[in-house]
Amino acid sequence: MIQLDRVTKVYPARGGKKVVLDDVNFVLERGQKIGILGPNGAGKSTLIRLLAGVEQPTKGAIRRHMSLSWPLAFGGAFQSSLTGLDNLRFVCRVYGCNESKMRAFVDEFSGLGRYLREPIKVYSSGMRARLAFALSIAVEFDCFLIDEVIAVGDQQFQER
Repeated sequence: MIQLDRVTKVYPARGGKKVVLDDVNFVLERGQKIGILGPNGAGKSTLIRLLAGVEQPTKGAIRRHMSLSWPLAFGGAFQSSLTGLDNLRFVCRVYGCNESKMRAFVDEFSGLGRYLREPIKVYSSGMRARLAFALSIAVEFDCFLIDEVIAVGDQQFQER
């Protein structure tokens, strides 16, 4: 279960404060799915970051009683001087995953081939996104956080 109890998120803005989420409440039980729709600036990505624990609410509480992924396709935590495989090994250590199984899955799913053995800093943005997406779904979380993931990769990759 994930429970948001009176969650508010406020950011400093020119001339004052910007309230992005205001007194949000909901409970998401295991197996349920929700979609959040709204225009740019409505707080969708902020909500994802709060759920993931990347940011903290200004007020209120978030209770997590299941494992949540990082936002799918988020590659912001990659160490760019390390190879894709080195980053994969790090994720395996953090989440206690079987490295050989994850490597086989990420190798096949990402389609990066020899680039897995190259430093992340030589990857194109699309290659980084494909690696991030493959790593995201290779870890078995109870709940996956998806924020505009449709834009990841070319058409062949999206079909996978």
